[in-house]
Amino acid sequence: MFRKTLALAGCFACVASFGSENTSPTNSLANYDIPRINSSPRIDGNIDENEWSSAKRVRLDIETQPAENIRTDVTADAFIMEDGDTLYVAFIAKDPDVSQIRAFYSDRDRLWDDDHIGIVLDTFNDERRAYEFWVNPLGVQADSIFDDVNRRGDDSWNAIWDSAGQITPDGYRVEMAIPLKQLRFSPSDDSQIWGVDFVRQFPRDRENRISNNPIDRDISCYLCQLRKLEGMSNLEASRNLEIIPTLTTTSVQSRSRNLGAWDKPGIDPDAGVDVRWGITQDLYLNATLNPDFSQVEADTPQLDINNTFSLFFPERRTFFLDGADYFDTFQNLVYTRNIADPDYGLKLTGKSGRHTYGVLASNDLSTSFIMPRALGSSITSLSDAESAAVESDVSIARYRMDIFDNSTIGAVFTDRRADTVGYSNSVASIDAVLRPTNSDSITVQGVYSQSDNPLQIQEKFNQQQETSGNSLRIEYRHDDAEWDWRVGYDDIGRDFRADLGFVNRSDYKYFVTTVGRTWRADGDSFFSRIRFAADYDRTEDQAGLELEEELEFFINMNGPAQSYLNGLFGGSKTYWNGKYFDEQFNQLSVGFSPTPNLGLGATLRIEDVVDFANTRLGRSNRLSPFVRLQLGRHLQFNLSHTLQQFNVDGGRLFTANLSDLRTTYQFTAKSFLRFTLQYNDRERDEALYLNPVQARSKDLTAQLLYSYRFTAATRFFIGYSDASFQDDRYESLEPIGRSFFAKFTYAWQP
Repeated sequence: MFRKTLALAGCFACVASFGSENTSPTNSLANYDIPRINSSPRIDGNIDENEWSSAKRVRLDIETQPAENIRTDVTADAFIMEDGDTLYVAFIAKDPDVSQIRAFYSDRDRLWDDDHIGIVLDTFNDERRAYEFWVNPLGVQADSIFDDVNRRGDDSWNAIWDSAGQITPDGYRVEMAIPLKQLRFSPSDDSQIWGVDFVRQFPRDRENRISNNPIDRDISCYLCQLRKLEGMSNLEASRNLEIIPTLTTTSVQSRSRNLGAWDKPGIDPDAGVDVRWGITQDLYLNATLNPDFSQVEADTPQLDINNTFSLFFPERRTFFLDGADYFDTFQNLVYTRNIADPDYGLKLTGKSGRHTYGVLASNDLSTSFIMPRALGSSITSLSDAESAAVESDVSIARYRMDIFDNSTIGAVFTDRRADTVGYSNSVASIDAVLRPTNSDSITVQGVYSQSDNPLQIQEKFNQQQETSGNSLRIEYRHDDAEWDWRVGYDDIGRDFRADLGFVNRSDYKYFVTTVGRTWRADGDSFFSRIRFAADYDRTEDQAGLELEEELEFFINMNGPAQSYLNGLFGGSKTYWNGKYFDEQFNQLSVGFSPTPNLGLGATLRIEDVVDFANTRLGRSNRLSPFVRLQLGRHLQFNLSHTLQQFNVDGGRLFTANLSDLRTTYQFTAKSFLRFTLQYNDRERDEALYLNPVQARSKDLTAQLLYSYRFTAATRFFIGYSDASFQDDRYESLEPIGRSFFAKFTYAWQP
């Protein structure tokens, strides 16, 4: 996970007096001592000489991407200090051409195409997990969590902190104030020792990364290469408590697709509260009562035609996001969007020494989950004898222990049950991530599931009353500066289910091996990076029936104007409905950003692929262009479109169009007005289908949303949305839903 000449001259004089720091790449063990101050600076992006005179200065002048650890003339200076409650960080970033600075007003966590600068903090100094704080030259902020064990970043995490920035005649300046109670670390009367990386992202002709730390590409872990900072001793215990009440008011009108009478229930106010309590600095309790889990922002649409597997959508709800990384494993056994409608929740997450743990308990007034199979999956919802939704109880537990230098072992347990209809699903897992060398890692996860299936599930999916299954996933991966390769094996039982996870395939054995070679060059070469890879995989079901054998080739290139070219070419022998088909696929993705305010790209995929609805081979052409246009610093247009044409013997089986337009006027870093339009149009030739289908189906949704953000957790939304559809019964789009909504959340920190 963003003025005046005399004042600037004074600040530069201040910088000159701070002293310098040796950042030689060979000095990787150097520590930074954080000074403690008695008065806090004003966070306004100005970097006053008197306020920052005691700060520790660190030079950022090592380019780690695209070049490898070379000195660069594009430098920045970082300043860091603390007062026992807050960590203060400032940056002075010099720029050879200020007119090329990419900086636009946006909502938080949306600055990734801009110039941005920030700090990475491994607060437990365990080289497994780190916080990231970023700010662009206009003060827009972003934050995220990086999980070095599973190699995942998550910018859905939000902390409450302050930032400011301003563009100057020779670059830009940024200030941050990060309350220590927003961070998790081991409490101690002695000094804290944390891993730290100061990073500047400098997007110009190339995506340049500049840091105080050299990065060895032959070492696959990132956090293990960071320098250490020391300080923050004798921290006084503070009341680490956040109480976040939420008030939501909605007025929803809807009607069935038969266009019956409108259901107009009127205005529906609702209130709830979330609590976040830092029992200690490394142990946190989250609780929620009558939570508002409404999703304000619309999901990015996905084309769901000629597809047999359930689609994945990211979690956005506050209660589930805090500490979500504590439950991560190689296999996605905790997918909290399966918990659709709880009226309470309780979560405890913590880390003590080498031990990381988390437990979560809630109910769910609507019980839905994925039913996986070898060649597809579907989402089912439980209902009782009166066709009413069934309530279930949810329990999740996770434990992980750090071993050796950068390895872990752990366990996960999930349980979901609705005794009123005789339903349950329990999952137990053991996992390990081992790093025998700096460039190699071994990931192993074994899982057992047991399910009690009510009559509804037995009849609909041909299930026994009691089922159980096993899952085993193993992967050996090697990554160095030039070569990467992996060997993986999955063995997922026929009746294996993880009803609280995202497991959309079962009853298969899968073997894969990939070998890749990467060539890199500095910014003087046309291509800064070229990677070529080959991949072979084979899948069969548990009875030994071959489902797929596939050979793929990849090419990835990065060039000038932030351009990229990614190619995928290959073919497979694919089984479907008693027959084998020879599939061929060719995919090319290109994109570039010729100016700071414009980004363009497209993906073209041409393939011979199975027509799953009619069991035959078809020809699919899919084109997906996108454009990002910034007009001034405040107005942005994002448009993406997908066109798919699918041909079979006899003619055009279907044509599908999917469009997503988002227009945002960002008044300041705290407020915006956004209009979203999503359109899905599908035309089918009924004569080419074995079963009846709609010849024409359309969906149109629109949303107008205004937001004002005081902090990450104190925010106000107001908006309107409507939905329309059309099928063969109607000559035009018909409205079926409209709603007004307002939502206010307030983070009270007593």
